[in-house]
Amino acid sequence: MRLIAHRGFADRYPENTLVAIEKAVDDADMIELDVRRCASGELVVFHDEVVDRATDGSGRIDDLPLSRLEDLDVHGTGTGIPSLAEAADTIPADTGINLELKERGIANEAVAAASTVDNEVIVSSFDGQALDDLDTDDSTVELAYLFGLNTDEDFESALELDCGFIHLHWGHWLLTDAIERAHAAGMKVNVWTIDTTVGTRLLARAGVDGVIADSPDVL
Repeated sequence: MRLIAHRGFADRYPENTLVAIEKAVDDADMIELDVRRCASGELVVFHDEVVDRATDGSGRIDDLPLSRLEDLDVHGTGTGIPSLAEAADTIPADTGINLELKERGIANEAVAAASTVDNEVIVSSFDGQALDDLDTDDSTVELAYLFGLNTDEDFESALELDCGFIHLHWGHWLLTDAIERAHAAGMKVNVWTIDTTVGTRLLARAGVDGVIADSPDVL
């Protein structure tokens, strides 16, 4: 079972920053990053639509150019919001990259930015259209459908998109047979967001392929 660092282990390090990525690679099999487009056109690594919660600035990501985002202070680190290209360059080739697309129309650029070296790349989203935008023959790139509230509908969407993975909230594991259905269909299952060793052990027994966690301590 693989360990995927949610936003670069957000409970231990400042989320989605170069600092987090550089430290998380020591423990993680894969780094999960949130991806958006900023006002100047580049793809950046940031979860929220606005910068107010996580930085010393204010405003929407899509209203601010990269030069401004780089000058912000993210979670008191003294470092700004990184471009996806810069973040991907920080991840060694033997560590996978999970790109969570926060909007449509960025899949191909995101994969291009993350594939500068031979990392395994998973492209995930709650939005099927964001995943359907991807057009690549690269066998190291696979799709992952993030499940929302309608498990049956999301499962059918994952099948239609030929996803290699489904990403489930831990509650889906408790309340549905999604893990068994996914494995029967040839898809792997990563579960989010796990914060206890007990949960990790139970998921391992359930045959889950990976846990998406905010701390490496879950293993």
